[in-house]
Amino acid sequence: MAGINDKCTSQEVQPYLNTLRELSGVRGYCIEVGNGVWDSWFMPIDKQAKIVCRKVKKMRILKKGYNLVGLSQGNMIARGLIEFCKGPPVKNYISLAGPHAGVALGPLCKFGEICQIVDNLIQENVYSDYIQGHFAPSGYLKIPDDVFTYLRSCKYLPKLNNERPGKRKSMYKKRFTSLDNLVLIMFDHDEVIVPRESSWFGFHPDGSIGPVLPPQKTKLYKEDWIGLRTLDKKGKVKFIRVEGFHLKISIEDTKKYVVPYLEVYSAPVKQNNSGSTYNHNVSPNSP
Repeated sequence: MAGINDKCTSQEVQPYLNTLRELSGVRGYCIEVGNGVWDSWFMPIDKQAKIVCRKVKKMRILKKGYNLVGLSQGNMIARGLIEFCKGPPVKNYISLAGPHAGVALGPLCKFGEICQIVDNLIQENVYSDYIQGHFAPSGYLKIPDDVFTYLRSCKYLPKLNNERPGKRKSMYKKRFTSLDNLVLIMFDHDEVIVPRESSWFGFHPDGSIGPVLPPQKTKLYKEDWIGLRTLDKKGKVKFIRVEGFHLKISIEDTKKYVVPYLEVYSAPVKQNNSGSTYNHNVSPNSP
């Protein structure tokens, strides 16, 4: 899945898809949501995930299962496929710079008409019903010192991460723990995913903008809300740290950390999880 401000036919996504096809020898698909760039900003993430779910269900080639690669915001849609979609199973899931624990700051938008709209929206109450329904990144924006409002009013990530006490769904955890491999790739100099440790499910402590907790120290992990700890204890989680800026992955690192999971369906892949990093059959849409 491609990310925010991007589309399947862009000069960044299409060449990377072609590279993965060439290196793995496996056919791959990028699933577009709406009109691409515009909808990546302004269509709610839950609606984007439902659209992709419907498309995946119609792809007969995927009916026995598939591997999935998410790029940045596209990981929110990718995880929606895994946890919410009653479709064919995801086997290996490779996440590049995913905001899994949320982002503490709004996304960067550099120029153009869209950015003027984005800047205006960010100035508003990000947890209001209007912003939640018209600004995709608001669905995973987690203000560390306002967790109460986040849990009450943010429409997507609290559900995805099973964060709301009394409303946790065992089915989400069951589907997430059905993965054969979960590959979490964090970029050392990522300035888009803030904090960058969110790519590993790390985040600030609730109520504080203080030092970022590693994933194993978070409540999500310790209380196993979505099954991250369960997967980790089974050796199915790969925490990979790479040098570089947001989504800047070398060919060598792609060969080492991504391609093996496009070629293997079921058996966990043994690998040294230090170093640098798409969908065997699908790539959902990045901040």
